[in-house]
Amino acid sequence: MTTYLSIILHTYQPSFQNIKILRSINEECYHPLFSMLQEHENSVISLNLNANLIDMFHEFKIADSLEIIKDLRTDKKLEILSTAKYHPILPLILNNEAERQILLNENIHKSTFENWKRGGFFPPELSINSDVLKLIHDLGYKWIIMSGLACPVDWPYDQIYTSPEGLRLFFRDDILSNMISFNNTSAKKFVSHLKTMFNNETQNDNNDKYVIIAMDSETFGHHHKNYEKLFLSKALDLINDEDEIQTILVSDLEKYFPTNKDKIVPRESSWSTTDEDLQQKIPFPLWKNPNNNIHRFFWKMVENLNKMISHISNIENKSAPNCQNYAITARWYYDRAICSDTTWWANPDRGIWSPNLTYEGIELLMKSAINSQLALTDAGEADLGESYYNTICYYQGLLLMELNILSQKLCESKLAKKQ
Repeated sequence: MTTYLSIILHTYQPSFQNIKILRSINEECYHPLFSMLQEHENSVISLNLNANLIDMFHEFKIADSLEIIKDLRTDKKLEILSTAKYHPILPLILNNEAERQILLNENIHKSTFENWKRGGFFPPELSINSDVLKLIHDLGYKWIIMSGLACPVDWPYDQIYTSPEGLRLFFRDDILSNMISFNNTSAKKFVSHLKTMFNNETQNDNNDKYVIIAMDSETFGHHHKNYEKLFLSKALDLINDEDEIQTILVSDLEKYFPTNKDKIVPRESSWSTTDEDLQQKIPFPLWKNPNNNIHRFFWKMVENLNKMISHISNIENKSAPNCQNYAITARWYYDRAICSDTTWWANPDRGIWSPNLTYEGIELLMKSAINSQLALTDAGEADLGESYYNTICYYQGLLLMELNILSQKLCESKLAKKQ
């Protein structure tokens, strides 16, 4: 029996990332990580590289890591997965906006990687629902990766499931992935686990098995210093000595494993969703939690901004002096504003808290709203957007007050613990 291991790395930074931090991440993570992968014959990686980060590599002249990625792809050690360019939570945005983000990402991939074609899809934060699966299938993708929590049937170690539309469905081993992400295992223990994890199968079951792990690229070198050497490089060396373990691209799994004839509907979820979250019917807890006021106010702002963006898309008098420029500027900010980071950094109850980064996203929303209203005003249609704009400003005020209230509570809590 052979155990096939597929490794997926997710590589992304928000558009408003500080340039110094981005350079630091490149120096301590991206460059050493991808350079290390060049050294191993069995380094076979499925890579999700957001087009937004590719743009930033070029803009800030740190494209050295990108060139290494291209070389790895040429050497057939790496495949480039697709995603949504600015990392929005796809189930939480309008379908036409989800498609737009995916197509924006594709345009950069096609211009960056020779002969790039649609194959595998990595939804931001592995956030999916049935609408997203249908969209990905209809766009022509062959497979999608999801959290293991999304799997509603027996775990597929030796077969591949498909959606009702025919999209191949792959599930991340959340336990193994998180053990690596949080530095809770060693390379030796990990490989040993791969060797023994199917020992409890029936004696008559000698079918080959597959395991998929997925984590942030930043795990290796940024979150954990030198982890690309201390864990990943050592694991690849150990696997290379094992005849019964092979690394493989996710896209190649179909060559070795049959497709189950039964179609399944995965549970809407993300790789940060828990069973408890699903029981409470909160599939995307870090981005749209009804108990989180910042989340609520943010999506109220987006809901109203959607109406404004729709109006400026249908302006008849686009020949007004500055209308078109305002409309283009509004769209530019909007595409970046609906990223996942704004609400992700607003989860103090889960230890995720950065009012500054949350504000960065809110500022993008407001700039989009301001330019949307300017476009409508210049076209003589200010009344179409006025109520939406005023509502956006109202919720912005509530959101900023909530940021202040939570910041004060957290400071008071820290002071109380010190006393």
